[in-house]
Amino acid sequence: MAEKGARAQLENVARQMFIDGKSLSAIETELGVSRQTLSAWKGLTKKPGEDLDEWDKARARKANFGLRMEALLERELTFAEEKQPGAIDSSLMDSLTKLGSLVVKFKQAESNGYFKNKVNAAADEVAKAVKKGGMTADQAKEIKDKILGIV
Repeated sequence: MAEKGARAQLENVARQMFIDGKSLSAIETELGVSRQTLSAWKGLTKKPGEDLDEWDKARARKANFGLRMEALLERELTFAEEKQPGAIDSSLMDSLTKLGSLVVKFKQAESNGYFKNKVNAAADEVAKAVKKGGMTADQAKEIKDKILGIV
């Protein structure tokens, strides 16, 4: 368990871990902070009348980053294509190159397992939950394999 008074240090770490895609249960295990405490910290950031708290909003912004960069690249390429031949200056070409490189790097991160790790972690959580519910290890593995599409 985390020490009392460690909130100032642990809350920001927990928030970043959540934004990076970890579940509250995984954060609980890693930081030694109870799930109830994490939920309370998360809930304190919710503003009245809003559906999402700040942790969820930040997670959504991070998840949409790649799509936003891709859309921006598409708009900028369309703008450049509509210019007269020879009217594209070197600064625009440099910006397009850098933006394209950023989109490619993000796509590589996606394909190299960033999201695959999240799916595997979710499947592991389900397997743990069904084991606690009385299923055998083989039954839990079968369910996990179905989630991962291994069947």
